[in-house]
Amino acid sequence: MRSFVIVSAFVLGLGGAAKAQNVAPAKVPAPTPVTTSADEPIPRTERAKARQDCVSENIALTGDDLRAAMRICMQGKFPGVQLYARDGVTRDGKPTAVAARAACKDEVDGRKLEGAERIAALTACFNGKRPDLAQRSECRKEARAKGLDGADLRKAVDTCAREAKG
Repeated sequence: MRSFVIVSAFVLGLGGAAKAQNVAPAKVPAPTPVTTSADEPIPRTERAKARQDCVSENIALTGDDLRAAMRICMQGKFPGVQLYARDGVTRDGKPTAVAARAACKDEVDGRKLEGAERIAALTACFNGKRPDLAQRSECRKEARAKGLDGADLRKAVDTCAREAKG
């Protein structure tokens, strides 16, 4: 009798699982077109919502796997919009910091400078290629000199950079 109950529960359990598998998945609404501007291609709220959706879809992933899945998911939600830097160029057409540093290093290596001259040349070259990052660096130095850190530091750097951008 006990084995009959176990077998019947098992059969009923499989029947319920089969029904659950045959249910059609809920249709995901297509992303709505978003109006964009040159400075901010996607409104922050839209992008944050999409990021939360993508994270919840890829909850089991970590590290590089999560990073790759998030890229694919975000590009799928906003087709036709360049969300990430590619080929050493940011989405707004500036060289990435890595690309700018590499170009400056190659340029300064060609001049065979050493010591303080080399550092000054590298700094001047990078500041010429990415003045926005140079300005943020100056703002960060000023804020740290005031003793700020954490959220206050970030807020001060953002405010300073915006004022400088004007």
